[in-house]
Amino acid sequence: MKLFLRNLLGKSCSIQNLKQTSQELKPRVVILTCVEAAARRFLSSSLQHDAVVLCSPGNLIPHSKLYGKEVLGSEVASMEWACSQGSLEHVVVCGHSNCQILGALGKWQIQSASNVMSSPFLSWLTQHGNSTLTRFERYEMDRLQPMTFQGISPKELWDAYVDPQCHWTDQDQFSQVNVLQQLQNVSSHGFLKPKLKSGALQLHGMWLDSREQSPYLFSKEQQRFMQITDDNIDSLLKI
Repeated sequence: MKLFLRNLLGKSCSIQNLKQTSQELKPRVVILTCVEAAARRFLSSSLQHDAVVLCSPGNLIPHSKLYGKEVLGSEVASMEWACSQGSLEHVVVCGHSNCQILGALGKWQIQSASNVMSSPFLSWLTQHGNSTLTRFERYEMDRLQPMTFQGISPKELWDAYVDPQCHWTDQDQFSQVNVLQQLQNVSSHGFLKPKLKSGALQLHGMWLDSREQSPYLFSKEQQRFMQITDDNIDSLLKI
């Protein structure tokens, strides 16, 4: 995970890491990100051989409560496969600035219910993005108050401030709220809970400012997204 974060800051992979690409894949890091080019292009030059990237529209991950009600999609299945390999240490939910896909979640972009039902994309997006939309509507009522999210159990709660300095656009704030909501969705899956509870697996929220080429990591200690630098990587990765 440290190597991946340092690569985001422009560090190159070591020769030893490049040699290891021929070995059997045992993923240590799973990155759940958006299908839009901005996120994938930013991440592609920073990945090492033991990282797996899973893409979905708007980096949405279905909640476990949907088990049995519908097909959850390959993202959850791939995440479970990575966990079953026994080497997984980090799961990263990664959003990005100016996300056009998340913009489609806005009510102003969806003209009618019939449009949603006739579009596989909009149908999937509204079903799995509704929790983010609801969360953001509450956030808009008082943006200076923290939002509370659930971890692996109803007793494990954590707070988050999104943009107390009013630095980001509404669209980017929405994207950051979405990352936090997807962290809650990911932690709901039973196959991850034992490792999350023991500390063998860490869950991270990342957000990329594609305009400034700057990566941010959510800090539960600071209760907000913090820009990643060479100096703070170790502290940001502390549980």
